[in-house]
This record gives sequence, C-alpha cells and structure tokens, in this order.
Amino acid sequence: MDILVIDRESLTNQLISTKLSAKGHSVTVEPNKNEAFEKIKSHPYDCIMVDPYPLSEARPVVVGIWKCLKGSVKPYLLLLSKTASTEEAILAGTNDVLKKPFSNQDIEIKTGNAERLMDIARHLESVDDVHSFGGMIGKAAFNQLFLSAIDRSFRYGERSLIVFLEMTNYDELLAKAGAAATEQTLVKLTEKMTFMRRQSDVIGRLGPKDFGILLQRPHYETEPLDAINRFTEILDKFYADFADPSLAPQIELDLVELPQGTLLEERFVPSQRMQETAGGDG
Repeated sequence: MDILVIDRESLTNQLISTKLSAKGHSVTVEPNKNEAFEKIKSHPYDCIMVDPYPLSEARPVVVGIWKCLKGSVKPYLLLLSKTASTEEAILAGTNDVLKKPFSNQDIEIKTGNAERLMDIARHLESVDDVHSFGGMIGKAAFNQLFLSAIDRSFRYGERSLIVFLEMTNYDELLAKAGAAATEQTLVKLTEKMTFMRRQSDVIGRLGPKDFGILLQRPHYETEPLDAINRFTEILDKFYADFADPSLAPQIELDLVELPQGTLLEERFVPSQRMQETAGGDG
C-alpha cells in the first residue's frame, strides 16, 4: 500500500516507517499537516495515518483531508491516538484507531484491515458489468449502499457488515458442466441467499461468481455471527442436494465489518463439520 503518516512525533514516524517499509509498503512521512494536505491533493494514497495533535479533536483534520481528495475511492483513514476508542475514531470520520504505544501486531492487523477494505472499495468501484439478477441488485447499486453504510457509520455510529460469498470452484464447474448448467446452479444459489437473508438485508451480485449481503444495523451484538453460521448451514444443505459432489458449488463466506474492514469470520462450504459427517457415513 501507499501510506501517508501525519504525525509530529518523530519516534512514531520512524517506527511506523521502518515496520511498514519492511512489509513492502511505500511510506511517506509528513509532520506538518498543511504540507500533508498538499501531498494528498496530488497523490492518491491508499491509507493515511493521522495524529491530530496539538488539536484535541480529530474531526477538523479529517475534514481537511476529505477536502483534498480527488479520487472516487477514499483512502483508509487511521487515527493515531493514545486515548481514543474505536467508536470515537469512527465518529471523528476515521475508519479505525491505532493506539499508542503500538506493537508490530497492532500495525499488521490495522494495515491488513486497510488493505482488505481498499480492495473491496476498488472492486465495487470498478467497471460495472454485473446488473440486477434474480431479485438481487447490481454491482453499482450495491456500491452506493456500501458507501452509504460507511458514511452513516461516520455520521451516526451505525454498525454495518457485509457477508461476501464467492463460488471458489466456478471455473472448474464451467469446464466440467458448461456455462448453462453453471448458470443454473447460480440461479438456485441466489434463491437460497434470498431465502436465508433478513428482510432488511440487501443482496448484490458483484461478479460472475461473487455476491455480497449487506447486514444493516444488526439488532444485537452476535446477530452477524449468527447470520453467517445460519448461511453456512443452509448452504451446506444446498451442497448436499447435489448427487455428484464434483458438480456442487464450493463457497467461501467472509464476514467483514464496516468501516474498519475487519474480517470477523470466515466460513467454507462444504463446512468441516459436513465433511466429517460425510466421512463418517462412508
């Protein structure tokens, strides 16, 4: 990633630059905020880490960064702070907080989240060749909801998550079963997804073999985890309906929290439990 660090503390700058450069990231350090704003105007950074000091509030600095942005995809903003909570950082307009003093693991986790969210943002922003399908919205419409969910987290602290589903053996099914049969499998898969979502959830087809389910404003803390567990169980049964396992879809499900980009859970279909059950039956 291309990372800009805005911080007056030379030790922080040195630590971040050394650790991230060693991981292959390109790091630019700018202690002066006005100079940093000029750099942002002319360069599309992937991630901007900022300590608002000597200001007590981060929001004015964040607004200043927003005003300098020219691209359609906003960079991941990471607040550098000794005291701010995740909730305070998000309401200030940043994606997350990196607490000082930080460890190597802290930096790796937060930059990993940044990479994940930026990959998602660029995928959704890329050329839209996928439209509404089987009761699902198209990629462009899903992108607008994704951007709106992030904006509402900044404005109101609302929590949103996305379950990304990818048919990992799509190419193999195309080669073995042909385009018509594979598309019919996708039609059946979309029917299952429509059945397993809440009424307030929004499903989008994001590519030939990948989908997203936006979980808006969960009612209780564990609801997203309950949802991905339920999805996995339903899709396990869908997989089991295929007489020939080589023609059944294999699916990866990733639960990602917005606006942090944290991967909360990862599931696979057929699940490990299903494979163990099938092995026992044999």
